[in-house]
Amino acid sequence: MKTNIIEERHPSKLVGVYENETTAKKAAEKLISDADLTNDELAIVSPKDRHFASKIEPETKAIGKTLLASHLLLGLIGMVIGLLVASSLIITGTQFAVSSPVMLIIATGTLGTFMGLLVAGAVSLRPDHDSVVNEARDAKKHNKWSVIVHAKNKQQIQRAKKVIKNSAVRFAETF
Repeated sequence: MKTNIIEERHPSKLVGVYENETTAKKAAEKLISDADLTNDELAIVSPKDRHFASKIEPETKAIGKTLLASHLLLGLIGMVIGLLVASSLIITGTQFAVSSPVMLIIATGTLGTFMGLLVAGAVSLRPDHDSVVNEARDAKKHNKWSVIVHAKNKQQIQRAKKVIKNSAVRFAETF
């Protein structure tokens, strides 16, 4: 059984910042021809773009699914780990564990669940996207154009990076 925590079809992102519309559009054309990307995997953000948020993170429903899946799965895994820790302490005869096994099970199960939920929060927040979002936001603020690549995998990012490195004023990528 395969379980995906991250439900996005294009989890990796890359942004290139350009001085004007012409260079941004040329870069987008080159990305399509040289990096084997489609129009759906690219977004051009102008300085006055009203659809900035949807161009940066177009998969809002998938992000919601990621939030739900990661919290359910990792919370459950954390609870199981907590219960395993409690069970092993009880089985080994540790004094505090055998004196109050029910309280230990409740405490470790709860603690494990919360630890799993904390990890899920870190996965869901996608801190690796911050550099891309901030770079595009800064470009928009300074009247520059951005080309955003929504890649399916690291190979697409590497191909796109080669194109963008040679043409962009600045760039940023997810890890």
